[in-house]
Amino acid sequence: MKKIFFVFALVLTAFSYRLMAQTSGAVVTTIPANFTAVDQVKIIVDVSNVGNLKNKEPLYVWTWHPNDPAPGNGEWGNSNEARKMTKEGTNKWSWTMKPADFYGLVPAAVTQIRFLVKAKDGTGDIKSSDIELNVAPLIFVPTAFRTFPTVAGQNEIMKVYLDQTLVTTDLTTQRMNPVSADVFLYSNTNALVGEINKPLQSLGNKLFSFAVFPRGDFNIPEGTIINKMIVIYKGTILDVNGAAVTANSQPFEKLFDDLK
Repeated sequence: MKKIFFVFALVLTAFSYRLMAQTSGAVVTTIPANFTAVDQVKIIVDVSNVGNLKNKEPLYVWTWHPNDPAPGNGEWGNSNEARKMTKEGTNKWSWTMKPADFYGLVPAAVTQIRFLVKAKDGTGDIKSSDIELNVAPLIFVPTAFRTFPTVAGQNEIMKVYLDQTLVTTDLTTQRMNPVSADVFLYSNTNALVGEINKPLQSLGNKLFSFAVFPRGDFNIPEGTIINKMIVIYKGTILDVNGAAVTANSQPFEKLFDDLK
């Protein structure tokens, strides 16, 4: 009996993995990269690697968080035409909206969006896996890694902050004595286009900062679009014998917005 149950469990697990492989793989981008509940945002979903949706059209949004949209999603077997997405290219679909207006909520209530993409009739798992997007707060909320301004483009001068009191995911980052930051810039094709080391200013209470001007601090090829910045803090930490040894923080990522 145990052997039969074990075989059944293996078959069920393999079936679950097969279903997941057919619905996962969506690549999601937003314009702008960072947005609040009152900003207009275009959400682009590339389903080229989603087995159950590749080459299917048209596609529809099915969303439920932070609220049901008005008008609603429709039925699973017959999506509301109001949820039909715009075709951006082969296997690329988008929808554009202002989150607070779309979900009919006050801006403070919209902190995350959850949705999936599906065929008009989603019967048989003709859909993507669930997708989550965070919405930037309208008021200042301290985080371990943050920039000012929060929404910034590649031509903006910005202040970058590390607050070690808010680090919860990496003990080295939490306990090290940071003295500088390695800054790496990547293009929209994910190619490394520049790197520089920035000294840190200590602001007290384990808060550190540096200023960076992507277009001014780096020798970036003409016409290159900067997509993101990766920051790794460098410094020292005490080993088990109380001696200072070299330490690097976890990497932090900042996406740039296409500001006009």
